[in-house]
Amino acid sequence: MGGIMPKPDNHLDLVVVVSGAVQNVRINMRERLEHAVREALRESGNEGQPPGEWELRSEAGELLDLEMTGEQARLQDGATLFLSPRAGAGG
Repeated sequence: MGGIMPKPDNHLDLVVVVSGAVQNVRINMRERLEHAVREALRESGNEGQPPGEWELRSEAGELLDLEMTGEQARLQDGATLFLSPRAGAGG
């Protein structure tokens, strides 16, 4: 039995930077990234806008689709993501 075993609980502990504030978020790797955005917004007190009004990017600057799961996005445990308001969002 060699190699790295997956975490048995299937959770990802992510670091989400929301407008400069660091939020620690735990999601199931099979949950959509929208869930991570919702949790990060709730934790940071930014609940005025829905998750769809925000952009989630990887450390490399890649825009992540909120419909993808953590597994589909190939996120690693401990990954840092950046959440910012979508350009032109709001009324």
